[in-house]
Amino acid sequence: MKINHLFIAFLLLIVPVFAQTTPPADSLPAFQRDSAKAALIREIEAGKSPGKAVNTAPPSADSLDARLRKRGFFLGVTLSFAFADLSERGLFSHYMDSVVTKDTLRVLQAQDPVAIYFPIGLMVGIPVFPYLDIWLRTEHFWYRESGLANNQTGSQTREFWYAVQGNLAGIGARYLVPVSLLSVSNYPGIYFSYTRFWNFGPTGIYASTGGSVRAKTEIGGAGYEIQAGYQQNFEKHWTWTGGLAYTSLNFKSNSLWTSIIPNGPVEYAEWNLRSLRLCLQGLYQF
Repeated sequence: MKINHLFIAFLLLIVPVFAQTTPPADSLPAFQRDSAKAALIREIEAGKSPGKAVNTAPPSADSLDARLRKRGFFLGVTLSFAFADLSERGLFSHYMDSVVTKDTLRVLQAQDPVAIYFPIGLMVGIPVFPYLDIWLRTEHFWYRESGLANNQTGSQTREFWYAVQGNLAGIGARYLVPVSLLSVSNYPGIYFSYTRFWNFGPTGIYASTGGSVRAKTEIGGAGYEIQAGYQQNFEKHWTWTGGLAYTSLNFKSNSLWTSIIPNGPVEYAEWNLRSLRLCLQGLYQF
């Protein structure tokens, strides 16, 4: 009986010692591999890059807002490829048809209903907020539409043309879409702009009849342009922007339509020029 008590006491002493010296099951090779796999899966599920520490450093002082605040004013040249519709083009085509009928001519080429022209201009812009610029612009354009007719024998050809000229100045604003709403390579490259134009120079319509009508300057302006575009870079000095625009210009004259079209309406000339444009702007940023 005494031997049994001694044996039990011996077991009670060596079991704790064995438990302390025996490595945990997780330290065995098979269990180590399983634990590593489980940890890797947990990192991937948490959105971490495997084997890389999470960057908890504060954001750089040269943030996007800071870079935009450093921008200075910019100068630019604008060029557009415009598809235009003149509201009163029917007056000129009607005059051509009436002459063709009266003089028994044949139409070789009718006047096109849609004009293609290339407005150019200058620009100066000033950032007033990180995502907002104001700018001053000029725009100049000239386009001509022609129609041809000849007599029955083909010995004489007549050209019926009219030309539209514009010299405008405008003021507008450009809004840069923040990265939090729409990001393009971590820059607010997408922008929307609005420009209000005024007639400041010789703007009007001329025709093969020898007459013309000249637009007067209106206090409320001659029209507007709405543009959506993309700017390539905000840090380099030389950069460019490209976009799509819609323009609507309205002009009034102190001259009658009869001063340019003999059979035109006996009323003051008034016309609207609407266009869809592909725009390109080259900028130098200070």
